[in-house]
Amino acid sequence: MVDRATAMMHWEALLSSTRMDHGDRWTPPDPGYSRDQWQRDQDRIIFSGAFRRLAIKTQVHPLSDNDHVHTRLSHSLEVASVGRSLATKIGAWLELNGALPPEMPASALGALVQAACLAHDIGNPPFGHAGERAIRTYFREHPEWLSGLSVGERADLTGFEGNAQGFRVLTKLERHWFDGGMRLTAATLGTFVKYPFAAASEIGQGKGKHGINCAELPVMQELADQLQLAALGHEVWARHPLVFLVEAADDICYALIDLEDAVELGHLTYDEVADLMRELVERGARSALYEQLLDDRTVRLELLRSAAIDALVHEAEARFKTHYTAIMNGEFQEDLLDWRRASAGEVIAHAKALAREHVYVDQTKQSYEGQPAHLLNGVLAHLVEGAEALAAVGGDGTSIDSKARDAVARLGKYRPNANDSRYARLLKITDYVSAMTDRYLIRVVDDLTRLRYFSSSTD
Repeated sequence: MVDRATAMMHWEALLSSTRMDHGDRWTPPDPGYSRDQWQRDQDRIIFSGAFRRLAIKTQVHPLSDNDHVHTRLSHSLEVASVGRSLATKIGAWLELNGALPPEMPASALGALVQAACLAHDIGNPPFGHAGERAIRTYFREHPEWLSGLSVGERADLTGFEGNAQGFRVLTKLERHWFDGGMRLTAATLGTFVKYPFAAASEIGQGKGKHGINCAELPVMQELADQLQLAALGHEVWARHPLVFLVEAADDICYALIDLEDAVELGHLTYDEVADLMRELVERGARSALYEQLLDDRTVRLELLRSAAIDALVHEAEARFKTHYTAIMNGEFQEDLLDWRRASAGEVIAHAKALAREHVYVDQTKQSYEGQPAHLLNGVLAHLVEGAEALAAVGGDGTSIDSKARDAVARLGKYRPNANDSRYARLLKITDYVSAMTDRYLIRVVDDLTRLRYFSSSTD
């Protein structure tokens, strides 16, 4: 049963449809709008440039010639589908137990989680996690550019995180109106924030991950106030309960669909992946429905994958219900599909191990994975040096050399202002670089090489 009396967080606040307006105000929805508030959030995300660019950003296999292989965009759409199904199940359970506000149907939670899932990778740089590592490495190896920054500001750059960049995109960079980013509802933003803490916070240093940059901490504080998220320490808040569903949907798609792509590309055999998926199906609550499926060795992998997803959704649903009180009190510190706890966790761990051993070490992938560090290092060096040269002379930059002028011109709308701090200048550069697609990064490098501002040598 759902215990509402002792919960630290409450759904009335957690499902807030107030929006961050221009001027940092939070406003309630206009009653004249006929569309559901979270449908509006979905539409704003889908029609944004940042979402569209995910079509040419690496999921696992960079710049594949095979059109069937997933990109960040197709991955995000599939995570949104799984997240909607899982959240609708949880919504029905909460509704049955009288935990939801009277006017809130169970399907509303599905729409809300679907919106957050659509955006969950929106801050990822080119080449995915390899791109994240490349940006971190550049700033760790060039501490001269971090002089004068606070501990937290340094940590934002040396620990660059696509999650924190995503929050920045949603709340500042991708503008739906004059200000306030996409102006999404508080509930969608809260459900998006996987790591509600700063890089330099105690938990951020422990995890080596963070979801909020120093520049957005005031926004996060306002968001926490709107949702009544529990403060767990300095610059640390409790997760919105629905974040666990977004994370589970992402884990499900990663665990299964990366392997399906590997079969498509010939890195794994059909039998290797089908046997693993069958093991998941056999653990599912609806395994009896798939008896014929399990006996047919020639069944299409897509059908097995569908059944395996169903089994994992059931597993995540059961774990959420079991740990509901701890989740609502901000005390639950595990993933719903943690391999050490969840009954299907061992199979998920096996799936990830299979991917590490046979997919992530693939020679074709390795040849591309070696590029992000070199490409991004060169581009970041060019841009940072140009921006710092402009800051040193001030004015319109006419007195800086042609190389620095090229760097400043490339930044376009991300060009630093005369009164920007060094931290603000560096954030604008990472804004520009992380918005790049894989192919655009390569085109920029080709252009800089032609101008002799970039060396193609990796020696």
